Amino acid sequence: MENIQNLEERPLWKKILIGILSLFLLSLFLSYFLLSYPLFQIFESIFESKISKENKIIFEEVTIIFQNNTYNLLQQNYYEDQSVEFTVCLKGQIVQENYIIQSLYTPKIYEQSFNHVRFEACSNDTLVLLHSHPFRRCIASKQDLITLESVKQRNNNTLMVIMCEPNRFSLY
Repeated sequence: MENIQNLEERPLWKKILIGILSLFLLSLFLSYFLLSYPLFQIFESIFESKISKENKIIFEEVTIIFQNNTYNLLQQNYYEDQSVEFTVCLKGQIVQENYIIQSLYTPKIYEQSFNHVRFEACSNDTLVLLHSHPFRRCIASKQDLITLESVKQRNNNTLMVIMCEPNRFSLY
């Protein structure tokens, strides 16, 4: 009973200060869980990436159109072993802003892990270098961008696409 009376007897400024400190600590606690790096990367990835529909991925700059069952083959690669990243080289033709994919192949893989894949370079006529990332992490790494720069020196039309869900892709 004494504790309740002591609380009621505290000056108003102390009650306000305790309230402000409580809200500040609560906001720090929530920001740690809600805005921590992995979660922020997932939000960024979702906003940046696109969902494929009807064998097409429509980006602002280009549209990738899959023909000859290539989209189904890509899906099979994705589902085959989700514990490691994979890569495929997509070939076809460019018609205006449309990358029409007619075939794909898997280059020689040297090393694979959950968040890394090292592989033999795709052929110079590859239109899209596609590789997977962990679930909902469609943001290119620094190494991805270095690889893309190297590929573009051989073929400036080559795109890099990152697949992070069965039908979610980011374009670089």
